[in-house]
Formats: sequence, C-alpha cells, structure tokens
Amino acid sequence: MRLRFLWAGRTRSAPIDALVEDYLGRIRHMVPCEVIETRDLARTRSLKAGALVRAEAGEFARHLAPTGTLVALDENGRQFSSAAFSRWLESAMQRGGRSITFVIGGAEGLSPEISRKADLVLSMGAMTWTHEMSRVLVAEQVYRALCIQRGIPYHKA
Repeated sequence: MRLRFLWAGRTRSAPIDALVEDYLGRIRHMVPCEVIETRDLARTRSLKAGALVRAEAGEFARHLAPTGTLVALDENGRQFSSAAFSRWLESAMQRGGRSITFVIGGAEGLSPEISRKADLVLSMGAMTWTHEMSRVLVAEQVYRALCIQRGIPYHKA
C-alpha cells in the first residue's frame, strides 16, 4: 500500500513546506508515500477561476491511478474525528488496493469532476483553509491516523 498526495503547484511558503515535509518524513517511516505536484497553472496561465479549476482537473487526471482509493479534499465533504478517520484509513488500507491518493485543489478549489470520481470526499472542518494549509492538515491527520493504528502515543484521546 502506497499513500499518494497530489496537489496543484509547489508551496510558496517555506514554513508551510517545512511542516509538510516533517509530517511526510514521519509517514514514510510507517508506509511508502509520495507527493506529486502538478504544474502551477495559476502562475503560468491567466485563467478565470472556473477555467483554472477545469485545467487543474486535467492535470490531476493525468496523475490519478486507474485503481486504488481516491480521496478528494473539499469543504463540503465528510468530516471525521481523528479516531474515526484512522479507522476509515485502516479499512481502506486493508482492502488491498495499490494506493490511496489524497487530492487537494489549488486556490480556487477542486473540480467537481475529481470529487465525483472520489471514493471519499473529505472535509477538514467547517472553517476555510488555504490550499497550502490543507496540505499540512491532511499530512498531519494521516500521520495521526497511522499512530493511532499502531498504538504510538502521539494522539491524545
């Protein structure tokens, strides 16, 4: 089982990038994982919001595995407690697919086309987060979920 994190463009903030890399390093001690950063179309093209989201969806589609579990992050998705998310992740990992891919859209959000293909549409809560902070949040919650599964005393219930 491989965890994949797919998102639009590179992080523009060194502190955020450092946090993401810290959690990814922790995750890699437990399971293989990779990050795929698509081209930053917001910086390379002058597209209106809807066109940008559609163009990013095309970039994402090129990197989506034909099999495996797809998790789309969207503010209108399902919310979990950390313990419930850990149980969901463990169940998804035990189903034996090759990968679980977490997709985070760019600054304008994620295409409904990607969300419709997802096995899970996940919300990180009712508050709005930047797409860059969402990277930190999902990486931290995946790490926390793996710690819960393994009985590592990171999560304080």
